[in-house]
Amino acid sequence: MRSHAWLKVNELAQKSSSLKSAPHLSGDSVRDLYDALAVNYDADTRRNDYDVWVAMYQRLISRYGAPGNRLVDLGSGTGKAAIRFAASGYAVTGVDISPEMLRIAQARPGAERVRFAVADLRRLPDLGEFDVAVALGEPFDYLRNEEELGGALRGVANLLAPGGLLVFDINTHGHYERFSRTLSVDEREDMLMIWRGSRPARDGKGADLRVDRFATDDGTTWRRSAELHSWSYFAPPTVSRLLLATGYAELHTYGLFDGELNASVDEQRDRKRIVVARKPEPPR
Repeated sequence: MRSHAWLKVNELAQKSSSLKSAPHLSGDSVRDLYDALAVNYDADTRRNDYDVWVAMYQRLISRYGAPGNRLVDLGSGTGKAAIRFAASGYAVTGVDISPEMLRIAQARPGAERVRFAVADLRRLPDLGEFDVAVALGEPFDYLRNEEELGGALRGVANLLAPGGLLVFDINTHGHYERFSRTLSVDEREDMLMIWRGSRPARDGKGADLRVDRFATDDGTTWRRSAELHSWSYFAPPTVSRLLLATGYAELHTYGLFDGELNASVDEQRDRKRIVVARKPEPPR
């Protein structure tokens, strides 16, 4: 039996003359991409449980220890994680490439506890010194190659105090294999989204996601827009090599499967790898 969502897709396709097209967005311009979808981001990610995510990161920070409570949230988006970290007692700076995402973050309750800054992960400016750096939601996967990932890791190391901790997540090979075959529909009262995964033409190892978005104000005329997200795959040995080359001591890499952390990684089964690394203190 066809869902109401699929029937609506067919109806929209048949009424293409009433669709108002918007410019196609390229994943090569992450800032433009997220500026455009910022107004819908919280609704699009409404099923993500940030309480669980932040608690998991806090447990890892407590387990490995940090020299203080100054925390930078890399790729902070609309501030859901940054504000939760601040409520837990951290002095938080939230960094994102998209001014529009940060504009929404700054309007969120609790945002007055967070300093927000627009910055590109590939070229991080001097934002001060931090004891902890976190990256939730795979912002590193938007980096296009090893050179960009290495540059980002080096930039974060420049911000960390001696002994500072870096905790970040990154997608597994198995997740990309499954995701590249994704075809799903997300239906709301005034919006319908079709999600299509594929292998990227760039290297064939990560995944691309095309989102076709149909929105209406009156239920009759629909506006159509398209988004393209492109994610890279960085294998465990690559990440370990880049961490070493940029001055970190890799402490542990966990696997994340079905919402649970595992002490070892199954690169085919697990959804993500959670990497914990430290900027060493200088020898005495």
